[in-house]
Amino acid sequence: MTYYNGKLLMIFVYIIGLLTACDSSERIEVLRNDIHPSRHILVPLAPTFSVEVAGDTLYHQYLHVFKGKDFPLMGLLYVDGKGYRFMGGDSLRIRALAPLAGDSCGWKGKYFFLRPEEGWNKMGYDDSKWQEGSAAFGTEGLWYTTNTIWSAENIYLRRHVTLNKEALDNHKLYIRFLCDDIVTIFCNGDEVVHSNYTNKSVGCRQLPDTIVDKIKEGDNLLAAHCYNISSNALLDYGLYIENKEYIDVDTAFFKSVDIQATQTHYSFQCGDVELQLSFVAPSLLQDQEYMGCPVGFLSYRIVSTDGQQHDVDISFDMDMEWMFDRVKIKESVEKDWRIIQGDSLYVAVKAEDVQSVCKDGRIILTQKNMMRKGADSGVVLLGYEEGEVLQYFGENLPYYWQRNKNANIKEVLRNIGDNYQTLQRKCDETDMYYSQKLSLEKGKIKAEKMFPYYRNFLATRRLSVAPDGELLCYSNIVGRVRDAFDSFPYLMFYERMDWMKGTLKPVFDFCENGHWVKQFPPFDIGFFPIAIHQESVNDYGIEMAANMLMMTLAIVKTDGAFDYAEKHWRHIYQWGNYLEKMVKKQQELMAEQRKDSVKQQETSAVKQIPAAHKEEVKAILGLKAYQELIELQKQR
Repeated sequence: MTYYNGKLLMIFVYIIGLLTACDSSERIEVLRNDIHPSRHILVPLAPTFSVEVAGDTLYHQYLHVFKGKDFPLMGLLYVDGKGYRFMGGDSLRIRALAPLAGDSCGWKGKYFFLRPEEGWNKMGYDDSKWQEGSAAFGTEGLWYTTNTIWSAENIYLRRHVTLNKEALDNHKLYIRFLCDDIVTIFCNGDEVVHSNYTNKSVGCRQLPDTIVDKIKEGDNLLAAHCYNISSNALLDYGLYIENKEYIDVDTAFFKSVDIQATQTHYSFQCGDVELQLSFVAPSLLQDQEYMGCPVGFLSYRIVSTDGQQHDVDISFDMDMEWMFDRVKIKESVEKDWRIIQGDSLYVAVKAEDVQSVCKDGRIILTQKNMMRKGADSGVVLLGYEEGEVLQYFGENLPYYWQRNKNANIKEVLRNIGDNYQTLQRKCDETDMYYSQKLSLEKGKIKAEKMFPYYRNFLATRRLSVAPDGELLCYSNIVGRVRDAFDSFPYLMFYERMDWMKGTLKPVFDFCENGHWVKQFPPFDIGFFPIAIHQESVNDYGIEMAANMLMMTLAIVKTDGAFDYAEKHWRHIYQWGNYLEKMVKKQQELMAEQRKDSVKQQETSAVKQIPAAHKEEVKAILGLKAYQELIELQKQR
């Protein structure tokens, strides 16, 4: 797309925005995208907590956050007394049949420190010579309460549990456990868990159906062997069953999904009511006030499809304890917003419209009588505050959204909540702009990759303020040049010149401040939260130099000015000279290889063609970018 067409398109979108600005409830109709990625980010909050969905629908399983961990948020719509599940898995957090000691007043079991005879893990074994103790078992003075001291290398445990076989029908069973170091757990003699050290997180394994089928009415045995390699020792385990509190609720009828750059829209039919649901990421807007802020929201709207009034309630059931284990939940009402905090996660709803109930570590938010009260829409805000900040050459840097020292996560939640309809309209305008832009470049860029990428990118990045006041954009590996290079085509499409420069700034700073003295750029400058030295063992000098030169050229040509390259010219010149030397060496080597080949095949008239090795190609492309930068410098 040409610059001229882009300007016309932006003006067109701006005019539409003005026409709808007078009515905050008016939404812009955006061209729908028929794309179906296997997974994509719904709300980018932080690299350690961004909400992701697998597939098209929301109700086949729970949403996910960091590294596939469940985000146990269930959505339910009640229409004239009938319930419909439109989001989340079909069961809630598991409940205890034989709880961990930490979930109860403790449990008793027989234990032995020496290796027992064969069959110790089965029901018929004689454990009369074993000692009895109370869980948990482990070293005294741990973070977890231990009631029986275990100081030997091994411990063997037998725990009897009484079960009602009929109550287990059509339910999944789970073993939950804590161990330090290596544990093997058995159910009636069959191995069900083998795990290494669980740290402070509770491990969980589902029992296979073949094991569940062997469970007997009445007395059953959970046996365990734990081996302590060194230092502290700990063992606790229990049996749990899935919670089907909402078993009588039907699944909503999925109608459509529409994935845009900054939003994903869903539509569900629930009886005679249509539910329209949108996940919105205002942090992707060019607006400096919200850029990169760890807050997003879920907006919803109901529409009667038969023209009649209905009794409609909407509920969101979020299990804080499932996400954060033994979490303390805090709730406050601040300037019309009910704000609920569990660990580092914040949830905000309109205090006047939405009721909240805390139940067994779950937060249940309910907006009642929506149609009867004339309130056919609402919003749930999600925020996440990371505890660590980037230590950048010895200085702790604030996040970009915290550049105003008075900013805090609750203030950002309230601000976005008060303006959520306006922000969603701005997201509509942004989505329409990029949809139109993509249609003009049809065939060059695939929507399947492009639209999910914008949120996926921010979900893996942090934005901070550098000591000189400029923007830093980085992933868990700070200044990783290869990742930056892969992201540039997408960032150029989204016209994120600020993020492009922000991804290269750590590399330039690292070199220009004297922390890196080699003739080529570093591969990275460290793992978050400390950026002080390259973590990669290999340098990949040619690739890094070529990537940095090509990315610098992209910024200069997109910016339409040479100032950026001029600012960093000393190292651009250095990297360009390095590539010139490397290309010359490569050409000399290939010349020698051709001579050897001719000697070996004197009768052959076939011309030798050098192999297109990735590093050789990179070197040539990087050198061409450097030569073009020299020409642009001369034209100034």
